[in-house]
Amino acid sequence: MSHDTSPREVAQRPTNDDPRWQPMGFFAPGAVPSGYHMDLRGVAGSYGPPDEAEAWLDLLVARREHVMPVTVLQLGLGAWQRSIDEDDPDRTGWARVARLVADWAAVDVDGHGRFTHHQPMPHTYRIPGGWHSAMAQGLGASLLVRQDLGADASRVVRSLLDARYGLISDTPDGPVLEEYPAEPRPHVLNGWMWALFGLYDVSNAPGELDDGVRAQATEAFEAGVASLVAQLPQYETGRGWSTYDRYPHPIANVASPFYHRLHVEMLRATARLAPYEELAAELGSTSDRWEQALGQPLVRATAVARKVGFRLVKPRRKAA
Repeated sequence: MSHDTSPREVAQRPTNDDPRWQPMGFFAPGAVPSGYHMDLRGVAGSYGPPDEAEAWLDLLVARREHVMPVTVLQLGLGAWQRSIDEDDPDRTGWARVARLVADWAAVDVDGHGRFTHHQPMPHTYRIPGGWHSAMAQGLGASLLVRQDLGADASRVVRSLLDARYGLISDTPDGPVLEEYPAEPRPHVLNGWMWALFGLYDVSNAPGELDDGVRAQATEAFEAGVASLVAQLPQYETGRGWSTYDRYPHPIANVASPFYHRLHVEMLRATARLAPYEELAAELGSTSDRWEQALGQPLVRATAVARKVGFRLVKPRRKAA
């Protein structure tokens, strides 16, 4: 796999605790304990200091029927990142929060290794309660291997890759890891990449891990990156802006500025992990082009207007 480094690999550290500031993280490709692909410290810090974050965690998981696993798992990964940050004065407290989330994750998965969303999808798609997400599986695997819970991470990845559970869509250009099990399949871009990170981490996890699962994760990651590169043009609107998904909505679901920037940063991180230089180059050139669009006021304003138009047609609705 490509371990290319460049000046772009050092992301700006967040100066506040804004959960919506999620740049590429600090990590050395192939060295899972070195960091995580996206900087989620702002997510963890938005809950307050570690003792307050721990109290929030208790509230988040108190009523299982209302738990959004992605929310809890991102808190855990952000806490873990803070726990290895030598500049963070609360490293010990954050290490405890990360471990509490990992212990919750190891117990929360069902008998097939899946994180279950018991609430219906609250907006955009119509998905009844009891659904599963490749994004949650990827985040869970990434956290569990960083807490030396390889057996639990293996269970999570097995369920992600098991065709019976429908978390991967086969397309003419290759597999897509699905954040949402809607029909038709939405092919959500950011959820796909979060899931790819989980596969990469299991593929490169230190210590003992089921060799069969490791090999499966490696093969699925490489196929997923090749598929991502092949399908990226389908996510691009005019002037270098991205779409959130490819679901056949009445009008295109153009990415908000937050998600467009997240796409830019996630593509940049994925480029550092790509198994072949040509794939890394394609990912890098797309992220550069999309980043340029962020700096063009007219393009950005047009995207915001289109997003507002989308929400007028597809308003957010509360879960039942």
